[in-house]
Amino acid sequence: MKVIIAGSRPIISFSIVEKAIEESGWKNKITEVVSGCARGVDKLGEMWARNHGIPVKRFPADWDKHGKSAGYKRNIEMSEYGDALIAIWIDSSKGTAHMVNTMKKLGKPTYIHQILQTNKILKGRR
Repeated sequence: MKVIIAGSRPIISFSIVEKAIEESGWKNKITEVVSGCARGVDKLGEMWARNHGIPVKRFPADWDKHGKSAGYKRNIEMSEYGDALIAIWIDSSKGTAHMVNTMKKLGKPTYIHQILQTNKILKGRR
């Protein structure tokens, strides 16, 4: 199963990504990790894949070509390619919300691991 691992950029805890993958129930079904190449959860998902010998399909956003809409266009491409989504999400993240909504519109399985703003796994406190 090609699983998108995506989420909020401020998250820097590898253990929270591992926990979300485990809780999704898909850990042993993942044949490829799909990444949007952003810092935070996306990069940690790539690291998890490397640690488990699983290939990664990368979808970098083309900011030069698409400007502010590049992330949303990338999310649509990823959702069409991937089979399922593991989203690790701080509720203020618009990009992750878009990824979740795009997958749900396509009827694809989505697991959401939501993080509270006050949680220590965030990079810096707000």
